[in-house]
Amino acid sequence: MAIPGIVYAVGGIAAACLVRGAATTGKSRGSEVSDKAHGAAVRIVAAGMRAADVVSSATQTIADEAADINVEARRKARIDAAVKERMDALEQGVRAEVIAEIDGEAEEE
Repeated sequence: MAIPGIVYAVGGIAAACLVRGAATTGKSRGSEVSDKAHGAAVRIVAAGMRAADVVSSATQTIADEAADINVEARRKARIDAAVKERMDALEQGVRAEVIAEIDGEAEEE
């Protein structure tokens, strides 16, 4: 997302340079208009650069939050896998005890 901001900034700078170049080629009646156009171009470029900074900051915040979510999801997956492994081991022991208990009751009958 930073690429469009850079493109706008470079385009604005180029426009400002063109307007400034036109203003400096001759000081005539149009030079006042050229100076105003140059000032407007500079303000537009400055606004574009501020907008690019805001977008870059917001993008970084989103990326940081996504990384945090990813870390938490991986942590939860590791915990779930460890719990499942332990439950499987416990289940085998409990199952063996229950089978022995039921088989013992069946022999008594």
